[in-house]
Amino acid sequence: MSVRVHDITLSRDFSPEELRRIAFEAGRFSSDIVLKFDGGASVIDMKSLLGLLLLSLRKGTRITLQTKGSDEEEAIHAICALLEE
Repeated sequence: MSVRVHDITLSRDFSPEELRRIAFEAGRFSSDIVLKFDGGASVIDMKSLLGLLLLSLRKGTRITLQTKGSDEEEAIHAICALLEE
């Protein structure tokens, strides 16, 4: 099992409803899904709605999405699609 990593620069701000949808989607996967920002100093579990709501996911923020587990490839594609749409 490897780790999948994808860097993203957010192209827009995210509303609480969008963050709820992202956390719900992340919860569908058995893999660990984390979001890193501030050069890896901050790490948030993408399945945690509270963690996502405490973030400031704003346009221009550079983040790193990382997945690890049995369905890591599907997970990273699904979450990236939501963050990059």
